[in-house]
Amino acid sequence: MSINTDRVGFGTIFVLALYGVVSSSLMPMGRLQEPGPGFFPLALSAILLVISGLGIVSARPSAEDLARLEPFWGDMKTPVKIVLATGLAVLAFEPIGFLITSSCFLVLLFLWVSRYPWWKAILFGIAGGFSGWFCFVKLLGVPMPGGFLG
Repeated sequence: MSINTDRVGFGTIFVLALYGVVSSSLMPMGRLQEPGPGFFPLALSAILLVISGLGIVSARPSAEDLARLEPFWGDMKTPVKIVLATGLAVLAFEPIGFLITSSCFLVLLFLWVSRYPWWKAILFGIAGGFSGWFCFVKLLGVPMPGGFLG
């Protein structure tokens, strides 16, 4: 019998949401008019808990899952590529900066993992990196490392 990967994914999210419910319930809730720091994390975790629970119950093995002879961890190429790309991005984040690192990270994922054509990977990677930089740095005012760009 093969493992249903949908159930594994929903189960992982369920455990993380359960942790979110428990940890956010330890924070002050405040009132409805003036919510405390634990209100929104608790609400989001509870919603995620319900949705992932429904996903676990409703997930059925697909034809691909049933036809697969090896366990879901048999093909490790893609996860290893993602872990390597993420490791490179973590190492480059401080010295190179957020904008260039996130753009290069997305280009690498689009090329190496998703196998997009090179022009689409570069276009989407730069657009995604710039969008993330604009949202975090300009709109939200989050200080991000500038790297050698300053």
